[in-house]
Amino acid sequence: MIEKAGLRIPKCYDAKLEPNELNPIESKFSLLLEDFAPSDGWSQRWLLQSEDEVKATFTTFAKLHAYFWEGSNKDAEATIELENGVWESASYVQPKLQTLNQCNDVATGWASSKLKCQKELESFDYWDNLGERLESVAEENGRLAHPFAVDELKDEYKKYRTFCHGDPKQANLFFRQSPSSSNNLEVGLIDFQWAGFGLAATDIAHFISAAVYADLLVGDGESNLLQYFYEELKQYLVEYGAYDSADEVIEQYSFDTFTEQYETAVLDMCRLVIAYAWSRFEPVDKNDKVGCARTMNKNSYNKSMPNVVWLMSRCDSILKSRGV
Repeated sequence: MIEKAGLRIPKCYDAKLEPNELNPIESKFSLLLEDFAPSDGWSQRWLLQSEDEVKATFTTFAKLHAYFWEGSNKDAEATIELENGVWESASYVQPKLQTLNQCNDVATGWASSKLKCQKELESFDYWDNLGERLESVAEENGRLAHPFAVDELKDEYKKYRTFCHGDPKQANLFFRQSPSSSNNLEVGLIDFQWAGFGLAATDIAHFISAAVYADLLVGDGESNLLQYFYEELKQYLVEYGAYDSADEVIEQYSFDTFTEQYETAVLDMCRLVIAYAWSRFEPVDKNDKVGCARTMNKNSYNKSMPNVVWLMSRCDSILKSRGV
C-alpha cells in the first residue's frame, strides 16, 4: 500500500511483543514509530478549515479504500496477514463496541445533552423530538453502517468491503507540503488502533462528522466534497483493478449507493454523539488558540458549536428524507 498507493503512515522502526496468555494484564508491548515532526515540515489542525486539505485527505482515503477494495490487485498473501492483525469490523463507533444498549439511550441522551446547546438549537423544529426519531432507527443504522459486525449482512456487503482507518478524526492527520513539489500537499495518517474492514462511506462519514469545520459543510459544501471523494475513489478503483472501467464502477457502486451508505453512517455517528460523546462537550471558538490547543484531540462535535448545529440539522434532514 505504501509503495503502490503512495500513502504516508509511520514507519515501524522496532516492535517488542511480550504477550502473557496466562495473565493478559501482564502482557507488555513496545513500538518505536516514525515521528511526523514539525522539524520535517509536518503539522496538525484543530479542525480542517481548508478545502485543499480536506480534498487532499479525501484523495488519501480514496487510495486506501480502493487499494483494499474487494477484487482489487492487492497482494493476496499480505492481505491474509493483514486481516489476521486488524479488526474484522473497523471503528469503535459500532454499537457492539460501545456502551451497553446505547441504541436505546438516544432519546434520553438528547433530552439532557441538548440543553448544553439550547441557545443554538431550540429554534429548530427538531428540538423536541430528534432523539426519539433517531432512536427509532438507531439499531438498524448501526447494523447497516457496520455490516461486517453482523453475520447475516457480511455476504450482502462483501462487494463493498475494504480496509478502513476506523478513527479518522483530525488529530490523526498530519499535513505538509511535499519537499519535491510546492503544489503537492502530503497527508500522514496515524493511530490505526481501530483499523479493520468496513465500508468506505462509513469511514468518510466519520471523517466529515469529526474532523471538518462546519463552514466547509454548509450549503452545497458537503455535497460538493462528497462528489469530489467519489470521483477520486472511482479513479483509484479502476487504477487498482477492482473494476475494469469508470462505467463499471458507476454501475456496481453508484454515487447514489455511496450517498445512501454515507447518510446511514452519519445517523449512526449521531447516535454515538447524542447517547454518549456529548458528555465531554467543551465549546471552543476557532480563534481561541489556548482553547484550541487544549481541545486538539477532541472531535468537532465535542468542541465546535457550529459543527454541532450542522450535524444535528443534517441528522434531522436525513431522517426526514427517510420518512422518520
